[in-house]
Amino acid sequence: MLQRINSLSIKLFGVFIVTGIAFFYLLDFGVRSLILNEEVRDTLDYYQTSYLGNLMEDLGYPPNEKTAAMISEDMPFDILIRGDDFEWSSTDQFPNTNQIDFQPSAWDSIKIKNASDQVPSIIENSEFARHENRTYFQIPYGEYTITMVNPKISIEAAPTYLFEAIALMSLTILLLTFLLVKRMINPIQNIQQAATKIGEGNLKHRINIDREDELGLLAKEINFLADNVVEMLEAKQRLNMGVSHELRSPLTRAKLQVEMLGDQDKRENLLDEIQAMESIISTLLESEAINYGHKKLDLGAVEIDKTIEELISASHFLKDIKIALNLKDGLAVEGDSILLQVMLKNILENASRYTSLERNQIDIATDQLNADSIEIIIKDYGPGLKAKDLDKVFEPFYRAEESRSRSSGGYGLGLYLTKQIVDAHGGEISIHNHENTGAEVRVILPIKQS
Repeated sequence: MLQRINSLSIKLFGVFIVTGIAFFYLLDFGVRSLILNEEVRDTLDYYQTSYLGNLMEDLGYPPNEKTAAMISEDMPFDILIRGDDFEWSSTDQFPNTNQIDFQPSAWDSIKIKNASDQVPSIIENSEFARHENRTYFQIPYGEYTITMVNPKISIEAAPTYLFEAIALMSLTILLLTFLLVKRMINPIQNIQQAATKIGEGNLKHRINIDREDELGLLAKEINFLADNVVEMLEAKQRLNMGVSHELRSPLTRAKLQVEMLGDQDKRENLLDEIQAMESIISTLLESEAINYGHKKLDLGAVEIDKTIEELISASHFLKDIKIALNLKDGLAVEGDSILLQVMLKNILENASRYTSLERNQIDIATDQLNADSIEIIIKDYGPGLKAKDLDKVFEPFYRAEESRSRSSGGYGLGLYLTKQIVDAHGGEISIHNHENTGAEVRVILPIKQS
């Protein structure tokens, strides 16, 4: 979930949403400010009242029907003239004005230049209304009331949708801009996915982006880096193979020569040293193969409780140690059975070296951590580890106490190989001191490999 929130596309979408909201707010604020601006309103009021004043003068007083008909024919509005004993309209379909909710207008007074005793020089109390998508003006004109409607009744009045049109145009522009910018940064996701695949060990994967901008150059640099990594790993693999061959051959010859020695003590000591060197070489090569992805996991269903029980029965180094088991039945994971046996054997062998003679016990527990993973906990009752050693025990050739001999401390490669196996299975491994004095190793393994 956090990764999705940190996505550049999500952030970009959020920026455009905020920009859109700010744009609409500023547009609304600007339009309202323009409409409510005193100078603009005064100017519009002046032209409006001047126009209506000229129109009233053209109608004359009392209003002339022929003049009103000519005005209505030339203008985009219908006219209704109503007096105490007179009523005329430019159309028979003029609506009943009593059903229209007129409101006082905000215009200034309408000034009539050619005023008389019957015609006031200033007309006040004009009214305004919006009814069925038409605009109505109602103006008291002496003993008459002049009502105008725009557009004409004969013309179908459709909603203007001005604000909606502006909003739609603005949204379209923002959407097109968003899609354009998203198209420009789309290669970032391709680069990220390709870099992930390369980092997971698929070193043959390359980024296919045909662009000449900065993202295209970045893709080319990552491809170039992957080519160099492949070359270095191939060179390292060739070196390992050569070193392995060159070291094992003289070791084999030396082993044959040692077998011919008459002194049994010397022969056994030399054979132990040669065996130790062979073990170091094999462990190193196995660790490097797993670490760099050259060794493919032979995946299959591995029953954890059965594997542990078989390993305990077959391990001679555990025959004099009490094993306390707390295994959950039916736990199984998808993994390489051989490598998982090596992992468990290394942890148990390490625990057997340091568990105390007084307690002389190793605890092994398994449980299902959640729907996707299990955990294995192995405890010994030895002296434990110093705080400075807890983060280093998984490093190659590291031994918690430099004074330890090989017979007690191993070669410093067992836990290193163990961590490589756990990592190859997508799991986690940690070690800490428990409350009863001793070390506790905790391994978490996924039930299914992704």
